[in-house]
Amino acid sequence: MKTVLWMILISLELMAAPWQLEKEDDGITVYTREVTGSEFLEFKGIVEVDASVDAVVAFLYDTERTAEWIHDCDFGMTLEEVDFRDNYIYQTFNLPFPASDRALILHSTLSYTLKGARLDSIAASDFCKERETERCQRVIQNKMLMITKSKGSYTMIKTGASKTKIIWQLHTEPGGYIPTWLANALVVDLPLYSLAKLREMVLEPRYYKMTRRELERLWSQEYKAFH
Repeated sequence: MKTVLWMILISLELMAAPWQLEKEDDGITVYTREVTGSEFLEFKGIVEVDASVDAVVAFLYDTERTAEWIHDCDFGMTLEEVDFRDNYIYQTFNLPFPASDRALILHSTLSYTLKGARLDSIAASDFCKERETERCQRVIQNKMLMITKSKGSYTMIKTGASKTKIIWQLHTEPGGYIPTWLANALVVDLPLYSLAKLREMVLEPRYYKMTRRELERLWSQEYKAFH
């Protein structure tokens, strides 16, 4: 079944538009490509960090610090912990004029591979509509425009004892009014500035020394605190 799935993914990748190099700066490379039926570009940002795959996963799981590294993001939190590999997260973005601010709910799923790990996310804008949890009530009370279409992934590939190549892909339909030129400029700035911060912050001891077993233990503590 996994083989069939990978064959389908590879076929879809081959059918997609070719990637265009947009920028190379300080070890970070950003590509974009057109998406059929969309005015907005998909991006792929690539960086190598001096940290393990487990450290990178731990960093990405620390949603409360999202605003410290994702460009133009001003808030992040976990909405629901389904299990260790399956979570719902919430982010808000302070976008430059003339665009209005946006909010985003993502369904995030983690999978491990022989070479590393992959964190996939897809928009789940209706997640809080029928939930009365304290965290969902905070989302409902926020009248920010909700992004309803977003799909992306972080692919983490071990390249050394404590080295990881990160490939971040994302395509988002921001909804509402936003000039196409502005949105497509943001898809270059977003991975460029965000990955630079990630590369720096993942070296902090709380992430750098993390193991998969310890991260699962910490996640379990977090789960018990909210359930």
